[in-house]
Amino acid sequence: MSDNEPAAQLSVTYDHVQGWYAGAFVSTAESGYYQTQGVQAIGFGGYASRLPSGLTLEAGADYTTVTTTPRFDYPEVYAGFAFQNVSGRVYYSPRYFGQDSAAVYGELNLTHPVRDDVHLVAHIGVLGSHAKPGYGPSSGTAVDGAVGVSVLWNGFTVQASWIGINHASTAYAVTGTGNKNGVVASLSHAF
Repeated sequence: MSDNEPAAQLSVTYDHVQGWYAGAFVSTAESGYYQTQGVQAIGFGGYASRLPSGLTLEAGADYTTVTTTPRFDYPEVYAGFAFQNVSGRVYYSPRYFGQDSAAVYGELNLTHPVRDDVHLVAHIGVLGSHAKPGYGPSSGTAVDGAVGVSVLWNGFTVQASWIGINHASTAYAVTGTGNKNGVVASLSHAF
């Protein structure tokens, strides 16, 4: 959502001891197609519960709004799990990313500690949709992935990952329209 430009992002989350959580994510956004600048904002809330086995299950909902292109606004619900270094979620949206059709996205994430302050990270996701062809390829299925390294340093997390997608999907035409893969670097601080 940044037209291959750097983006400033802020995320705020409240986690209650009984498992409820809520928060918001805001990122600068730029639409090369519409030549506009603005923000992408996501409000979310849900519930997570850790079982005696160490497995955590969660369910929640979110709403995404994009000021650069308001027709891209959409709601979704999700369910997920986390166990040791593996987590995953399945998302469902009745009108994903401005389309008049539903979409399902599934993701699997892995972190592997190399040292206490260094982790290898990996992600794979599959987006399926019955979106009608419009401004992107006719296929409604896209696969995305990432591999990288995350380093904790003086209270900050520095991460560099190679990310890619197999092709631009009609359901998410802004992805993969230029460079379909590349390196993404991030610097974050949790407090």
